[in-house]
Amino acid sequence: MLKKNPKKVVTNVLFFVIALKIAVFFALPFIYMILMSLMESSNSIFEYPPKLYSGVLQFSNFTAAWKEINMGKLLLNTMIMVVSQMAIGIFASILIAYGFSRFKNKYSNIFFVVLLSTMMIPWVVTMIPSYALFEKLGWLGTRLPLIIPWIGGSAFNVFMIKQFLDDIPVELDEAAKIDGAGSFTTLFRILLPQIKPCLATLFVYAFINSWCDYVGPSIYFQSNPDIFTLSLGMQMFFSSTGSADWTHVMAASVMFSIPMVLIITFAQKAFVRGVTSSGIK
Repeated sequence: MLKKNPKKVVTNVLFFVIALKIAVFFALPFIYMILMSLMESSNSIFEYPPKLYSGVLQFSNFTAAWKEINMGKLLLNTMIMVVSQMAIGIFASILIAYGFSRFKNKYSNIFFVVLLSTMMIPWVVTMIPSYALFEKLGWLGTRLPLIIPWIGGSAFNVFMIKQFLDDIPVELDEAAKIDGAGSFTTLFRILLPQIKPCLATLFVYAFINSWCDYVGPSIYFQSNPDIFTLSLGMQMFFSSTGSADWTHVMAASVMFSIPMVLIITFAQKAFVRGVTSSGIK
């Protein structure tokens, strides 16, 4: 049995302690939010010195928040947005990246640079022209302004997928063609299974961005409360009342955070592999 290097053991323990402290530091706001959501009343939250337990765990705060905010309807609206944006955006990005990676010509690099350059344009610069365009089309108060533009994919997604596809030998494509496979068959049955970590990373990014999006819905959905998403509906409810029961606010925030925590938990391994492989730190 090999003896462990004492110096290496001490180093590993030190890194573990540091990582644990950092993890606890970042988890504290979420833990505090959960504890406050179980408080007996809002007054308990603002007591000094702060109390983390009021003597009774008020799980009824969650059901009260769910009913007050009409979270069931908001959740349905949010899922429609999330699924639509993820499905259209990632599918389109896959096709575009596949084209840049495998169907090259003398203009390919120029077009790819132009595509990447769009990532340097701040979103606020295009916000007003986009709003004017969607107003002319009569799309305000509908989901179309936040779904249809994803037909063009995402520059970031295209870049990520292309980098992974470039690392796959072209010989695989040629072998598939010899066996009679077309371009789409080669892409979806041969290449995509090879880049699962990349796709998992993009799915996580896409889900979080769509789930947490507040600015987009606040611009285009204001005239139609029936399609409010969770982020917009929660904010509009608490701001319209002028005052809020903060135990209900915390309970609603916990329920809002649960899907993101679950996504990160179950996709963690693939997500980490995708991020490290892409060189993003």
